[in-house]
Amino acid sequence: MIVEILFIIIGFIFLIKGADFLVKVATTIAKKFNLSEILIGLTIVAIGTSLPEIFITITSSIENHSDLIIANSIGSCICNFLFVLGLSSLIKPIKLEKRIVKVHLLISIAVMLLILFLGNINKTNNIGIINKPQGIILVLCAFFYILYTIYEENKIKNNKLDKEIIEEVENIKIKEQSIVIILLYITIGLLGLKFGSDFVVNNSIILAKSLGFSESFIGITIVAIGTTLPEIVTGIVSSKKGKTDLLFGNIIGSNIINLCLLIGIGSIINPLVFNIEFNRSLAILIGITIVLQIIGLYTKKKQINKITGGIFVFVYLIYIFSMI
Repeated sequence: MIVEILFIIIGFIFLIKGADFLVKVATTIAKKFNLSEILIGLTIVAIGTSLPEIFITITSSIENHSDLIIANSIGSCICNFLFVLGLSSLIKPIKLEKRIVKVHLLISIAVMLLILFLGNINKTNNIGIINKPQGIILVLCAFFYILYTIYEENKIKNNKLDKEIIEEVENIKIKEQSIVIILLYITIGLLGLKFGSDFVVNNSIILAKSLGFSESFIGITIVAIGTTLPEIVTGIVSSKKGKTDLLFGNIIGSNIINLCLLIGIGSIINPLVFNIEFNRSLAILIGITIVLQIIGLYTKKKQINKITGGIFVFVYLIYIFSMI
């Protein structure tokens, strides 16, 4: 068991560093073609943080571990909303921007309801199937959401937002690199993601069997928390620096893309089995989203303060223990 846990940790390290290498390379290439910092921030940087989850999805789908895919997707979202937002707000209150609450939270609820519908439309003996056509619909939803986000940000022309995104891209330390170095970085990044996802998926399955837990439990807890590590670190660093303006929007955007892309890509490779227990987790996720909407629309300061953040973290811990 200790060996499996060690390989899972090594796998997460490979995944995170592999994604980091690819984001740096992609950003360098984008700069070579004179793409704007805003476009880079909203596409390459945003998608780059989801690469660990995407590669775990591909590996799990090929090996026909559908429980791990859906559980990781939903579990990551719950972890983002409760643990990442909660932990970050303990350092500094997080302002819930009105536009994000009114538009993007509604989109996220619509996506969750869509997955609930797709997972339950073809049920046999309380077990649903999300097939390839339905997966294509979800991937298209992710694609159009990214396009909408780019359109929205360009339309608003928010100088503060532009400055934050440019700063985030500049933190990647863009350098002029030769073709050989770029190819080397791409190779290292892809190998890190490939072996990292193999380590995490294979050893998570072994760990689940040895402890008598289901794949969905491992996916919604260990794998979900592991793949959310970049967001956890980013949230803590942003709060310490007092830069929480983008944190809420980034987490919501990440959740929408994760739900659509992970379940969509997985079901395109192999139809995914949608167990009845996922209805409960999605219902919890929808409930959390509605609570965030209430805070963002009807509370006086419209922010997640330290007390609310503490409650979020506490609720997340209860949720994990209830899964056990």
